[in-house]
Amino acid sequence: MDVGRVRAVGVSLVTLALAGLGASPALAAGGVSVSAVSSLQAGAKAGTLTGTVVNDSSRSTTAKVSIRAMRRGTKAPVIGATTVNVGAHGSAAYTVAVKLPSGLTKGNYYLSACTPKGTGVGALGCATAEQDVLIKGGIPVPGAQPAAPTRAKAAQAPVCTSGGHSLQPAGSKLYPETGNTGYTSVHTDVNLVYDAPSNLFLPGTHVDLTQRATQCLSDFSLDFERSNTVTSTTVPGPDLTVQSVTINGQPATFTFKQPTYPGDPNGQDDPNPLAHAASNSNPVSATNPNPPACAPTGTSAALQGLQCPATKLVITPSAPIPAGSDFKVTVNYTGRPGVLADGDGATEGWFRNNSPAGDGGFVTTEPVGTMAWMPINNHPTVKPTYDFSTTTNWDAATGTGRTAISNGRPVGFTNNAPDANFPGGSRTWQWKSSEPIANYLVENSVGNYDRDEYLAPSGVLFSHFQASGIAAATKVTNLATMNMQEDIMNFQTQFNGPFPFNADGVIIGLPTVSFAEEMQTKITFQGGRISLGTLNHENMHQWWGDNVSEDKYERTFFKEGMADLSEGYAAARTAANAAGGQGTPAGDAAFDNSLITRFNSTYNSTSASNWNVAPSDPTNANLFGSQTYTRSGRAYIALRQILGKDNFNKAGQEIQTMYGGKSITQPQQIAIYHKWMPNKSAECSAKLDDFFKQWWDTAYVGSPAAGNKPQITGPGLAGRGFYDASGGCGEYGVQPVGGTVPATLSLTLGTPATFGFFTPGVGKTYTAGTTANVISSAGDAALSISDPSTTAPGHLVNGAFSLPAALKASASSPLGASAGAGAVSGSPLTLLTYSGPVANDAVALNLAQDIAAGDALRTGSYSKTLTFTLSTTTP
Repeated sequence: MDVGRVRAVGVSLVTLALAGLGASPALAAGGVSVSAVSSLQAGAKAGTLTGTVVNDSSRSTTAKVSIRAMRRGTKAPVIGATTVNVGAHGSAAYTVAVKLPSGLTKGNYYLSACTPKGTGVGALGCATAEQDVLIKGGIPVPGAQPAAPTRAKAAQAPVCTSGGHSLQPAGSKLYPETGNTGYTSVHTDVNLVYDAPSNLFLPGTHVDLTQRATQCLSDFSLDFERSNTVTSTTVPGPDLTVQSVTINGQPATFTFKQPTYPGDPNGQDDPNPLAHAASNSNPVSATNPNPPACAPTGTSAALQGLQCPATKLVITPSAPIPAGSDFKVTVNYTGRPGVLADGDGATEGWFRNNSPAGDGGFVTTEPVGTMAWMPINNHPTVKPTYDFSTTTNWDAATGTGRTAISNGRPVGFTNNAPDANFPGGSRTWQWKSSEPIANYLVENSVGNYDRDEYLAPSGVLFSHFQASGIAAATKVTNLATMNMQEDIMNFQTQFNGPFPFNADGVIIGLPTVSFAEEMQTKITFQGGRISLGTLNHENMHQWWGDNVSEDKYERTFFKEGMADLSEGYAAARTAANAAGGQGTPAGDAAFDNSLITRFNSTYNSTSASNWNVAPSDPTNANLFGSQTYTRSGRAYIALRQILGKDNFNKAGQEIQTMYGGKSITQPQQIAIYHKWMPNKSAECSAKLDDFFKQWWDTAYVGSPAAGNKPQITGPGLAGRGFYDASGGCGEYGVQPVGGTVPATLSLTLGTPATFGFFTPGVGKTYTAGTTANVISSAGDAALSISDPSTTAPGHLVNGAFSLPAALKASASSPLGASAGAGAVSGSPLTLLTYSGPVANDAVALNLAQDIAAGDALRTGSYSKTLTFTLSTTTP
């Protein structure tokens, strides 16, 4: 994301012939396109494919259809071709024999079917097959989740509880209302029926969310902002209504609830209104000591402390959902999509485009705007794969109407006859992303767009779109910049490794938005223009932020710093080319010197704006401030100097390999940089840790000239550098200090539990309780209960008599995880588990005895001596 300021860096990259498999395209609205191609049968090496070609122009044509096997890093070989005659404003079916080359390397390929569009040299109209072709078994897509295995039925009924209503850490002041626990998101099908002139989702609009339960769920939640206070007539907030919800096809009940601040000891249904307040700070205010439960809609004092809207869509299934099982949630909804206002007062989401009137919507959503147009588990760590189907206005007789643009590759489109929703006809557009997508990168713009694809020699399919209402001269300028995207991508691979996706592209929309955004494989630019510097920035995000995402909003600087660095790389490339090019001694020196100058210019500045906010501790109001971009980008330049440029690149490539399709935490990122340190001494390791604390975690107050900024920099940079004259870190003396903890498992029980008197002939559940204190130094521990008696194990006895129902037991504590209630028997029943060492955990032990009205009770005392055991598998 590049906010507000589109920071062109004054670079002039060499325009290579983006030869693709033809020259770079010129943009135009009409033309010929493949609208569908079938999939090759699984495991087949050859076969016959079928499909359709659509001619939206007013002239009949003979379309040449070429089928290619596509995978990034390959040369996209042609595996079949045919021709078909298509009348004006008509369609024609085709069949084509295909055969896969014998030399394809192991991996996941997809089949593209393209035809020259007839609107410009090299312009293509493409569709792709729904199913991938897996050569030699294929390769698992990073981050994508396979189907859950079938699980055996549990021996005893599980304890089912509500899923959590936030994925942000306890006490967070950044969008604490977002994310939901109790499940992971596997795949999402987005199905929109969108009438562009009225800007409405019509009946038939729904999302199918395939989730995997991580606990037994009695209910769970999604994020969905149905309405809000954004009242702009040109770019309104949403006005959406949920019609129904089903789980695996069965009706489910639903309600909307306010978010509660993460970590609330009273639970997420805390009745206290102070637990549901909005604020940019923690605590909320002088009169509310709690952390915020949601972001406010701006920075003014009047907006702090207001009640959070009910954005948690809480769904209750007809029966609990077992842990480990996959389930499909279908949410049917209608109404107006829109934008939401976040903590800095900016808006994001579905922007209404009325140029021309009733054109459609432009989608750009960072950080949380997706939930203003679709229900979603709205957090950057949530990364399902996606399929998109958007039905919108189209007149097949004239070949004009709206284009729907989504992430990934185009599967194709289908023309539909007029109906009640679309009296003038409609077209259904389909897109597919086999790679996982984070919440704020989901794209689904709809409108009048000029659309073209071209196939790059790298095996990547590029899709470029410009709003048809952009002035012709501006389109030409935009096109010159868009045509540099593949060159930029190839340049950036030297730092990041292979491009992580099979498609890339750009959408240039007309609405005025405060930022460009790195929507995955479909970078968005607002206001009808594109910037070269920002294209470098956003394309770098395809690795940093898109492929590897931040683990929480506080880590936005992680990926924005890398994107800022890419602007420095672009400027350095220009300097290198002027000096002889990369790979020559003079060119490489010019490249490095350009980065050093970039660092020193910022470091020596007298402005405090880069230093007075810690990048890892922003508020909603300043999340996208200079500390997130400039300071973090300069930190990466310093880190490059510390590690050496080759090691820095290798560390980045390892991050892409290890965490591709997932998210990364700060300790995980730092650990990889430690691995690539040229000097791994204890002193230099300690100094590197201090480097990160200074650059990422520290806010400096006062004048930078007085030293109020990070002091550790890097070799050859302004500041104190990093290594001493001998290549070490001598000022960091390391002296081991420590002690030894003996293996400890301590369980102290309280007063024995007693049920009191049992009343014969009356059905009742009697309860009793006692306490325990747990101390453990083990890596894990479990508290269990058992009945060692050989007489009616698990049952209270009175001489020769025993109660028919077994005794039940459960436990809870502040530090342990309850295993729920279960029946006591001769075998150990786990009550609590611990994932690490604990000290003086106060445990509540609960016992229950069911007695039915027909149970015969013998005079006297029923009792048992039970054994409580604290054990570990990792002492």
